[in-house]
Amino acid sequence: QQPHCFGYATPKTPSAMADSKLSTKNVLIGLVGSVAVIAGGWYLLNGSYGCPHSREKEEECEEEIMPLLPPEAVKVGPKGARMERASSERRGSFQTNLSSRQKKMKDLPQSMFERIYTKDIEEGKEGKEENKTDKFAIDTVKVLKLDNLRDYIPNLKWHPNIYHRSRCFTNTDDHRRYSFASSGMNKCTQSRKGRIYGSFTPDRDIVLFDIVRGKKTKNKAMAFRRAGAREKVCFNGSDVNAAIITCGGLCPGLNVVIVEVVEVLYYAYGVDNIFGIQGGYRGLTGEKPDFIKLNPDSIEGINRDGGTILFSSRGGLSPTSTEEEIGEVFNVLEKKGINMLFIIGGDGTHRGAYRLYEYGRKYKKTLVIAGVPKTIDNDMGVIDSSFGFNTAVEEATKAIFSAVTEATCNKPNGVGVVKLMGRHAGYIACHATLASRQVDMCLINEDPFLERNGPDAVGEYILRTLQNKGHAVLVVAEGAGSEFLKRLSEEKEEKKDAGGNVALKNPCDFLISHLKGYFKKMGEPITIKFIDPSYMIRSVPANASDNVMCVVLAQNAVHGAMAGYTGFTSGIVNNRSVMIPMPVIMTTSPSFLNPRGRTWSRVLAATQQPVTLGLHSKP
Repeated sequence: QQPHCFGYATPKTPSAMADSKLSTKNVLIGLVGSVAVIAGGWYLLNGSYGCPHSREKEEECEEEIMPLLPPEAVKVGPKGARMERASSERRGSFQTNLSSRQKKMKDLPQSMFERIYTKDIEEGKEGKEENKTDKFAIDTVKVLKLDNLRDYIPNLKWHPNIYHRSRCFTNTDDHRRYSFASSGMNKCTQSRKGRIYGSFTPDRDIVLFDIVRGKKTKNKAMAFRRAGAREKVCFNGSDVNAAIITCGGLCPGLNVVIVEVVEVLYYAYGVDNIFGIQGGYRGLTGEKPDFIKLNPDSIEGINRDGGTILFSSRGGLSPTSTEEEIGEVFNVLEKKGINMLFIIGGDGTHRGAYRLYEYGRKYKKTLVIAGVPKTIDNDMGVIDSSFGFNTAVEEATKAIFSAVTEATCNKPNGVGVVKLMGRHAGYIACHATLASRQVDMCLINEDPFLERNGPDAVGEYILRTLQNKGHAVLVVAEGAGSEFLKRLSEEKEEKKDAGGNVALKNPCDFLISHLKGYFKKMGEPITIKFIDPSYMIRSVPANASDNVMCVVLAQNAVHGAMAGYTGFTSGIVNNRSVMIPMPVIMTTSPSFLNPRGRTWSRVLAATQQPVTLGLHSKP
């Protein structure tokens, strides 16, 4: 008999064979028993079965393995969170109705809450007088209407939303070979091309606009449709001819938006015909319309560059354009076969885009108009902020630090003056002032300091600051004191630029000249260093946070357009992605910083400058 090794032997006699089988059986039973004991001990020690995590990690572990399970395997998610089964047309196998943060908040004990507001308590039915005036219950929610091509072209057919391509795989066989579906672990995605996409956003999902509730709020609320990929779309990728256009001034992140629109169209929806219109609206209204073909290879790496590869311009299309002019633009688009137009621009650009939408709806044209809001000044209504704004504040802060260095190193009485962008809204000036903590005075259009106090008040405060600390830094938004300077001007008619904006007087030229005269009158010397970083701020590449915002906005613009929505712009409201009807943007823009609001109060606290508008002062 050969040596016995791991229960295997070569018996020479029947008795030896029987003994060998018995020995093998005993060894296997022993091994199984050992594994069971080890698993049981692990379970008792860690409180979790079949998952190498402690009990506090149990929820995360279930979320990790959930996408790999078949639909019948899981019906209830972690902590009882309801799960939705994915149909054969969904991109992902499961969709949890609650995010991880929401689930954790949902499980908080009642002892952590101050009080629970219900309608009965609000109406005082429980006899709690202090709650009678609280208006936390919402009885009516008005959802802003989004237009869809199917509203006026009803013969459009719905198509299942299928993820078509990825960078690694180029054909269906490769997708099937390397997907979870090939192993049978995710049966919901077997019939689909491309990678697994998380989940779809139902049309019923909304995002509340007025989320702050208090004694003065009514029991009504407004809401927007939540943005995201829909389960069904109005176009096959092969039928789409998309075009992208950038209008107005430059802004950090324009190239990032272009990249993401192209890649989502190409990879997620299988669109091959993607064009860029060069030179803004003028690229559509000129004698020779300028189109270039775009694909993932042609745009590779441009997200690291500032500006826009499609160039930009002001004018060319406006709310005052005649129907004949709008019709000529439509003829250019139709000759190229364009049925999906992505417009990146500010409120003026959106006004022109809405004229295109109105024309298309009137004559039942199959053309989707989708926007991505762009304003470096952050002065578009409704949205939390625009891409490029954070980058602009970051660059403006660097300019302020340079002004501090100049003011402190130049004697006598060094003063640094920084002019920042902000025609109507002083958001960049305010946020850069707060970020730097080095500014002694900040002037913006919304706070009428010059109108109420006159330019001598600026000189007096700068002089006192110099006497106190030896240097001073003044930040001025480009629209500051516009009404005051308008009254001083001898010009009867206002000049306008190509975009229809009023050409403002430079407030820094006036202030610098007046400061020199004021200090001469007071018998004091002054050394002024002026910095205008406007074009440096808007031409740099987007920073990390703006890059992420560009990706989110661009993705949702494409998702909405493919679902047939038109006349909308992709925005972020209350930190949620929504689709905003263009008339809402047009009605609420430009927006302004509240001179009695919290942001301006923080600025006043940081600079210690005189207060123009108090909480109880008259406007």
